[in-house]
Amino acid sequence: MEEKIIKEIVDNSLQLISCATISGNFDEFDKAFQIIKEQLNDYYIREVIVGDYKNLIISNTESKDLDIIFCCHIDVVPNDKYKGIIKDNKLLGRGSFDMKSQLSVVMSLLKNNKSDKKIAFFISSDEETGGYCCKTMLEEYNASLAVIPDGGKNFELIVEEKGLLQFNIHSTGISAHASEPYKGKNAILTNMEIYYKLLEKYTQPKSNDDFRTTINLSKINGGGAVNMVAAESTITLDVRFTKDFDQDVFFNYVKEIAPNSEIEIIDQGPMFYVNSNNPLIVDFLDKASNILGYQPKISKCVATSDAIYFSEKGIPTILINPKGDFWHTKDEYVEIDSLYSLYLLFKSLI
Repeated sequence: MEEKIIKEIVDNSLQLISCATISGNFDEFDKAFQIIKEQLNDYYIREVIVGDYKNLIISNTESKDLDIIFCCHIDVVPNDKYKGIIKDNKLLGRGSFDMKSQLSVVMSLLKNNKSDKKIAFFISSDEETGGYCCKTMLEEYNASLAVIPDGGKNFELIVEEKGLLQFNIHSTGISAHASEPYKGKNAILTNMEIYYKLLEKYTQPKSNDDFRTTINLSKINGGGAVNMVAAESTITLDVRFTKDFDQDVFFNYVKEIAPNSEIEIIDQGPMFYVNSNNPLIVDFLDKASNILGYQPKISKCVATSDAIYFSEKGIPTILINPKGDFWHTKDEYVEIDSLYSLYLLFKSLI
C-alpha cells in the first residue's frame, strides 16, 4: 500500500506541476482542475467563481458545517518551465513544495480513505496574487479544524504567521530647476525622510529568528524631467506585522511624520495565530509524534498564507509542511518520502 500511495502522489504531482497555473492562464487552471475532478468524482464537487478566479470545493457531505477543512492552493508564481523532475528521492520543479505535492497528498487521502467525519477540500487559485478566494469560500463554510500544508518546512508546526499591510504615501513638493534645488522642495526626499523615520521607530529584524514587524520599501515613483526638482512622489511600503503591532498607533505615527502627505491603503490581511495548547492541536502533536518518531518543532513563519482567514474566523488550524525548501526559486524541491509521512499524518485526523 505504501508504494502504491507514494506512486500515486508523485504521479499526480508531476501532472499538476506540468500545468502552468499562473494568474491569467485560465486553460491551465481548467486542465489542473480536470485532473483533480477525475480522481475524486465520488465526492460532491462544487466550482466557486470569485472574480476571474475558479476554485473547487470537494466534500463528502452537502453540509457546510464541517469537522475538517483541508485547504490547498493550485496557483504558482511564474517560471520559465513547468516540468517536474525526480532526483535522489526529491521531486523538483515549480510548485513541488508550494504546493502541488501537498495538494496531491490530500487527493490520495480522499481517494483511498472514507471517513465518518464531515470533510471538505478547498482548492483556491489566487493565493500567490492576493488570496481572497479562500476568504470568500469561508463565508459559507465553518469547521471544527482546518489543515493547511503551506507553512514552514520539515514538519514544523507553525503557530504564527505575520499579517499584511501594504500602502502608498503620496507627497508633494515644489518644482524648480535641477541647478537650483534650494528654490524647490523635492518630494522624493520628503518620502525618503518619512521612510527612514519609520525604520528608526520600528527597528528591523536581522533574521527569521528575530520575529518582529518588517517594513519594506517596495516601490518609488516620482519626478519628471531629469533637470527638475521632483514636485510629486509616491512610495509603496509592505509591512508584515506580528501580534504586538497596533495599526492605529502605526498610522497615527505616519500622519505625525507626514502631515501633508496622502496615505492610501492598498491591501491588508490579519496575522495567523493558533494556540498550541488547543486540545485539537495537542492531539495532533501526539499523533505526529507517533508517526514521525519525534514531536514537531513549534515555530513561527515570516510569510503568510490562506491560513489567516481560518484564524480570523476562529478555526483552529494545523499549518504544517513536509520536508522541502526553496519555494519560488529554480531549486524548489520536496522530499518524496516525507509526502507519505504527511499522508499518514492527515490520515490519522480523518
